[in-house]
Amino acid sequence: MKLIVLLQANESKRRTLRLLARTHSASYIRGLNKQVAGKLEWLKNNAFSGQLEPGLEELGLQHRRVIVGPFKIIYRITPKRIIVTDIFDSRRDPRGMRG
Repeated sequence: MKLIVLLQANESKRRTLRLLARTHSASYIRGLNKQVAGKLEWLKNNAFSGQLEPGLEELGLQHRRVIVGPFKIIYRITPKRIIVTDIFDSRRDPRGMRG
C-alpha cells in the first residue's frame, strides 16, 4: 500500500520535535525522528495492526493509531492508501485532534 503523510501531520510532528529539543539532546531528537520514520515504513505492511481511535469514531472513517515514544500517529486506510492525518505529542489534549 502507498503511504501518504498529510502536510498537517508533518507540521505537527515538527512542532513537537522543536518543543522537545528545548529539554532533550539533539541525539534524542534525531533518534525519535528516526523511530517515527521507521514506524511509518512499518505501517505500509502492517496497517491493520493499529488500534481503532475512539476519539475520531464519529467521523466514520475508521481512523487508527500507533504510538511511538511521545507521539501518536493517526491514520486511516483506503483500498490503495494509508493516509496519515496527524502525528502529535500524545500528551496533548485529545479534544484538539480532528483528522
